[in-house]
Amino acid sequence: MDIKMNSSPLPEKRKIRFPPSIREQYFSIFSKPEPEMIHPELYKQIIDYGTDIILEQIKKFNDERRKFIKDLEEKIEIKEAKFDEDLAKNILIVSSDAGNNGVDLRSAFAPLYAAVAIAVKGWEIIDEPITRAGKPELWAGFYKPRERESMLAMKTQFEVTLEAVEKWNPNMVVFDGPLVLHYGLMPPKGEAPNEYWRDFKETTLSCVRLLGTCLEREIPIVGFVKRTRMSKLIEIFGRKNAAFKIRDTAILDLILRRAQYTFLEGELKGGVVNQYREACEKLGFSKDESLKITSFHSAYIRTGLTTPYRLELPEYCLNKLEVIASVLYTTSEEDGIPFAICEVDKLSKITNTISNIRSLMLFSKALDLVKNGELSPEDLNLLALQHGEVWSLREERYFQDLQQLQGGT
Repeated sequence: MDIKMNSSPLPEKRKIRFPPSIREQYFSIFSKPEPEMIHPELYKQIIDYGTDIILEQIKKFNDERRKFIKDLEEKIEIKEAKFDEDLAKNILIVSSDAGNNGVDLRSAFAPLYAAVAIAVKGWEIIDEPITRAGKPELWAGFYKPRERESMLAMKTQFEVTLEAVEKWNPNMVVFDGPLVLHYGLMPPKGEAPNEYWRDFKETTLSCVRLLGTCLEREIPIVGFVKRTRMSKLIEIFGRKNAAFKIRDTAILDLILRRAQYTFLEGELKGGVVNQYREACEKLGFSKDESLKITSFHSAYIRTGLTTPYRLELPEYCLNKLEVIASVLYTTSEEDGIPFAICEVDKLSKITNTISNIRSLMLFSKALDLVKNGELSPEDLNLLALQHGEVWSLREERYFQDLQQLQGGT
């Protein structure tokens, strides 16, 4: 029996042919990931032999760590933070955080960053948060786009924090992350283009404006650093030539108990701090004011049952460290994250899901432009992801949920 196919043309509005790269990428999010295909010999080297070698190094590292701790325990001063609910309930805190998660399209990098500031008393957010999204734009050929995105996220965080300080006039500012920009964001002179240096300088100015306002209003400010790679203790106590560069948290993990904190002597130095001082000069701060807000110090506190966290604070706040430690400890749960930091982190985090939804919205709106004749189907290639960029519309249980929706087991 002959079967005749209906050869009538499709309606004009349905004649959209997706370029292959678009079909592969934008529809791959609805399929399972490809199975792992690593070569068996590579698997042995990485999983079997490689882990044995790393564990041998861990044993040597641990021996060095314990030797150092024996010498250190008698040299550092450990203090106890007070658990004080009345203090926590009566002190007004401004807390801020920023998130970034841009996407590398085939045509350009599309940055995505934003910041949020909240006002907290005890365990309650007392007012509507202040929010600010980064400028929507495309960076084609820009110098270190991901680093630039991180830097502009911090700039936005400094700005919303300053706005919050001026609006709520808090008793304390708890900044999620370090106050000093990471040295990796400051390129060697002559390497970065003018646009990058302009953004870097403006970021340092934003931070100094915030610090200067806090100094003027006598508001202590502290950076709560959850992930730190600092190895200051080794330097302070004369083991610069140790076989292993042991991180402070790895050392203090065996020393500090819950509610305990310790102050590290010596201030942070380097090119970024010098840039902060140049910003102070540009904004007209006196030398004394400049030193008070750009002489940064570190302390470590164990607010929960996990790792100690690093505190970063300018010199004028050192006499408030006891109060800061008490408030952070009192408002922390078992994971050690203070309530204010935990809440602002939730509001500002830009997950892969949010980033990918934005990309899908871009594609959806681009399809409308194709239908209207403003773009051709081939132009959709501009929205294809760079090779290696991956989709993850849902952070957890995505493929299990998708399988259930499709009637799978």
